Amino acid sequence: MTEQNLFILYAIPSEKIAAENGARKITLLYAAANIRQARAMAPLKFLEQYPDADDADFELVVYEDAPGLPRGALNVWDEEILSGYNWNEEARRPEPRAAQPIEFEKLSSIMKIAVLVKYMTTKITSDMLPAALELTLDEASSFPGHIVEAISKTPTVASMYPERIIEAIKYVVDKCPSTKKWPEIKAQLANWQNSLKDTPRTPVEDNAQTATNSVPQLKPGSGDPERFDLIVAFLVAGVNPEKAGAADVKNAKFIKESRDAAWRAWRTTLVGIPGIYEFPESELYALTLDGMKDLKLIKDTEGRLAYVRNHFAGHALLPDYPAVNSEESNDNTQADEQSADQPQETPETITERQGPFYYRTPDGDVGRANKLPKLEAVITQGCEEITREQYMELKNQPSRDDVSRQLAAQRGEYVEGISDPNDPKWVKSEVKQPEVKNLGCGVFSVDGLMSEQPKQEEPSQGVTSPSIDTAPPPVVPVTTQPTVDFQSVGASLEKDLSEKPAEALDNLKLWRTVMRTDPRFTKDITGTGFDGTSVNAEYMIMRATELFGPLGSGWGFEIQEDKLIPGAPMSEPVFNDKQIVGHRFLRDADGTLITEQHHSMRIRLWYETEDRDGSVISYGATPYMYKTKHGVKCDGEAPKKSLTDAIKKALSMLGFSADVWLGLYDKPEYVAEVGVEFGIKTASEKAEDTTRLRTELDEKMTRVAGTIESAVTANEAKKVFDTLAREIEIHRKSAEATGDGEHAKYLSGRLRRLNQIKDERIKALNEQEHSA
Repeated sequence: MTEQNLFILYAIPSEKIAAENGARKITLLYAAANIRQARAMAPLKFLEQYPDADDADFELVVYEDAPGLPRGALNVWDEEILSGYNWNEEARRPEPRAAQPIEFEKLSSIMKIAVLVKYMTTKITSDMLPAALELTLDEASSFPGHIVEAISKTPTVASMYPERIIEAIKYVVDKCPSTKKWPEIKAQLANWQNSLKDTPRTPVEDNAQTATNSVPQLKPGSGDPERFDLIVAFLVAGVNPEKAGAADVKNAKFIKESRDAAWRAWRTTLVGIPGIYEFPESELYALTLDGMKDLKLIKDTEGRLAYVRNHFAGHALLPDYPAVNSEESNDNTQADEQSADQPQETPETITERQGPFYYRTPDGDVGRANKLPKLEAVITQGCEEITREQYMELKNQPSRDDVSRQLAAQRGEYVEGISDPNDPKWVKSEVKQPEVKNLGCGVFSVDGLMSEQPKQEEPSQGVTSPSIDTAPPPVVPVTTQPTVDFQSVGASLEKDLSEKPAEALDNLKLWRTVMRTDPRFTKDITGTGFDGTSVNAEYMIMRATELFGPLGSGWGFEIQEDKLIPGAPMSEPVFNDKQIVGHRFLRDADGTLITEQHHSMRIRLWYETEDRDGSVISYGATPYMYKTKHGVKCDGEAPKKSLTDAIKKALSMLGFSADVWLGLYDKPEYVAEVGVEFGIKTASEKAEDTTRLRTELDEKMTRVAGTIESAVTANEAKKVFDTLAREIEIHRKSAEATGDGEHAKYLSGRLRRLNQIKDERIKALNEQEHSA
């Protein structure tokens, strides 16, 4: 009998079949006489196990069993063992998959807790996640699983930073037997929190010698810039980072996220120290404690640098930040002595800032303070200190009255000093403005203020003092609302367009044809964050069909892109005793954020005219899946809405309903103007339709009269008459309702005549029947 050897078969799916059906890499260990026989047996064994699979979609590779090659049990197909291996296409063999580092902060909150319970560290790799995930699934009933559940149900602990959660885990493991469940563990977590509150927060002594002796026992810094930013927030709040509680962490995060002025100032100074990220947090707290209490250092950059240099330079844990040497110290001493002889050059900014100072009130006004106490007093009242450049800029800005005058001029009102008095649209008053004249010796003329003024054909020749203004008063335009021509807005727009060059007019031919919008097909938009006017999409399509022809022949569109775009991350509220204490982002099982989805569509709209063809690229967008106050909403009609939006936007680029996009519909006088214009057009079209209908009805009555006269039976004559009589009666009632009595009388006469024709024909038919 031939000796049998062991061979390993690897079935590797193609990328296409793996993406479509989720096919996985599989392996089989089996016996064969030699490698040639093993390779011949491979397709048979594969099809025997997977008869519905196509072996062309799999790459079958056979190796003789050797150490280092992954394999399962003999004659058993294994679908799991290769999940931890990558397939090397060049070497055509499996390679162990290198563990990828995982960013701890990107994990979901429950996964963070599970990782901390399982490994007591935040530095993990991808191969460590499955074991941690088991604590929330199959191992949830174990003691570590109950710890995870207890912490997740205690938001004050779950929101702490990882190092503090690890302390809580160690406390629970030390205090609770392994048989305890999550309610008892949660009670121990409450005891741990109470013990933190009872622990006094005594500051570390600011003594260089003590700090030096305690260096070997200090916990080094994390080295993480983001963690250092949070530490600076603790320092600004006066909290020792190593003794911070959940409330302290929340306050520190608020200080960091709000970019507090003190936080920005101290962070900018401290990050300039080499090696500060690895500096012990408790030591950093001790050395900056006095500086944080001096609020003047927040805005005194030089004083803050001097403080940091004095307390941190030469520290044993900061070898790259040496102290000032003796030569520099002597030079500084000599410079100080020389400056002492010259008091006028002594800098005062280190001890007390010198004015003037500038500030801005909550109402937006600006002010100036020459002394520091006055500045501090106004700041306590809610004012904000600003620089001299900001003060000059705000001071030179136009006043509110000037801004109001400019806005009134832009709205079309006449404003003296801004509007052009020679503009023909302004109505000039021929009545002189009433004025008070100084007649001298304390006597004033008040005739101009009387309701009735005496008429004077010649100016007064009385004696006047030299101070009297003898020049005739100028013609002053009326400052009240001008009497604007009713069609001034539309006429002005048409005038501006007609005055353009011939080439521009040719380019604007299509624009001018479709720019005006019938108010019947518009709708005001309010309550959506802005106010505006919406144009009916079907109306714009009707206008395009009217100009270019039916959709698909004279104009049309092509969809070039149709996709979903991720939006803002979704979140859910975090409750503590039925109260919302915050929000957390929703994540998938792999830790990725769940975001809103927005549908986007890009189209190419094409059109054909007599002299040219063209196309326009346009986009349409609609929220597809988003969060509302009633929960997550999914819009199943998002593609249809995006297509409508894209068509409207493309047509608006060609000038359709341009008066809406130009903002003319925000002016009531323009809306009234186009309302009258389109009302006249509608009435004209309605009149034409009425004339056409009446002509058709007359022709029909003539034809029916002939039909009745030629009817062969009495029943035929009666039915033909009854059908037309109902139609005539409808038209007669409509004419009476609209006040057209003449037409109603005309229809009544025609109806009576038809009734006579019917009766005569029926009588004639009856006589013929009796005579027969």
